Amino acid sequence: MPRKRHMTWQAGTGKRQGRWRKKYKGRLFQASGGRGKHDQEAYQAAWADFQEFKRLIDEEEALKPKPHQAEYCEAISQWNLVLQWGLENNDTQYLSIARRKIEELTNRLERPKPKPLTASDQFDSHLGMPAQLLESMTITIPNDAKSTGEESSPIIDPAKLDVSSMNGTPQRIEREIWKDRLKTQKAKQVEKRNTLGANIEAYLTTKRAQVEAGALTAGRYSPIETHLHHFRDWAGSESALTSISSEVLADYHAVLLNAISGKELSASYSKDRLTTVSTFIRWLWEIQAIEDLPRVLAHGSRILRITKTVSTPEVFTLEEVQKLLSSARDRTRLHLLLMLNCGSTQKDISDLRVTEVDWKRGTITRKRSKTAKHKGVPTVTYRLWKETFRLLKQEKSTDDERVLLNRKGAPLKVERLDENGKLQKIDNIASDYNRLRKRTGIKKPLKYFRKTSSTLIKSNKDYRGLEGLFLGHAPATVEERHYTQAPQKLLDEAIIWLGHQYGVE
Repeated sequence: MPRKRHMTWQAGTGKRQGRWRKKYKGRLFQASGGRGKHDQEAYQAAWADFQEFKRLIDEEEALKPKPHQAEYCEAISQWNLVLQWGLENNDTQYLSIARRKIEELTNRLERPKPKPLTASDQFDSHLGMPAQLLESMTITIPNDAKSTGEESSPIIDPAKLDVSSMNGTPQRIEREIWKDRLKTQKAKQVEKRNTLGANIEAYLTTKRAQVEAGALTAGRYSPIETHLHHFRDWAGSESALTSISSEVLADYHAVLLNAISGKELSASYSKDRLTTVSTFIRWLWEIQAIEDLPRVLAHGSRILRITKTVSTPEVFTLEEVQKLLSSARDRTRLHLLLMLNCGSTQKDISDLRVTEVDWKRGTITRKRSKTAKHKGVPTVTYRLWKETFRLLKQEKSTDDERVLLNRKGAPLKVERLDENGKLQKIDNIASDYNRLRKRTGIKKPLKYFRKTSSTLIKSNKDYRGLEGLFLGHAPATVEERHYTQAPQKLLDEAIIWLGHQYGVE
């Protein structure tokens, strides 16, 4: 099959050589074709030059203002003032409206060609409206969006409302009051360095530095960024740090609880999100960006508590394990066996070092990759089943450090941040397993393999208590602390017993 070309070949005429051509955003790129259409080296050089051509155009385009960008920025700035006032004065009605409008306008501005603002996008048009109309002004109905592709329109257009009859009424008074409030709020605007958004970016910068230094994984950084951006968007990027009070955190806690009850977020994910925000607020206090730590974060406070749902861990049945192992190719079969035999994750398998394997006795001795730097985590020696050891020797790379590499000689699992701080993930083990799932029709995720072995160990009264050690966890109970010093013989027996259950030992 001929190679797929991403550029068009234009043959030469007369003295002019053939060349590669490609249009991008209305601009024409041309490059020398070298010795001809089949000159692969010349094509690769042309393609690399095109990537640089494309990058420069993208950068140039990114600097161009979008249609109506100034109007959008002004409207968002106005709504941010409303949001800040609402936070400081606990005005829940306008807080709700401001958050919705900021999110809506921000999303519309991210489009390549934002449409003009409507009257309802401007906060001024909301001033003086009777209270019962405010909520309906933020509720939209579709403009037959599916057939026309147009955006939704407000049920009530403020521009068409007759507010002249409101002169001298409570609505007119409220209108004047709000003008004064926003004028005062604008005068109070803090320096950029004292805003919530600026400090979140400063915090994330320290976290990215930790990723670069190897003190934090890229995979762990990504949810931290997501959690804090969610809090920033909810609380207002331009909000002053002094506005982040116990009351604000309690309100955010309530938002997460509502998301749990509405099945929008899991309790576990919501707890992680709140923990990330709490850690960030403590960091602000520790670096003296805020004078006082909100009382809801004081030691022993249970106000922000989110209880994770306790559920029976899902695992594979023995029949499913046997079907997957028998259907897997050797490399994938080895990965699954290491998970079952040693409680390994994809990261553990990718990080396995030559020095961690006893190539005579058939054992692996190591700490889990995730917690390798933690003092309380045990170093565990796993006796390998015969089939695991055979495949490990068969698939061993020629690398002096890593036991297993992919076919290109690169690590099996890589997580890194790109130049924009975005997570890039490569997971050969998961990719191979996904192909196996399609062949077998078994849909359960890869992470259930290690859970399956630990659950089996826990179910056996002779080995119960060893499951934490098997998974490489730090001991949390008296029983687990006892088994941290368990005789190697007992753990060997448990692993051999597991092999018999799976029919591989």
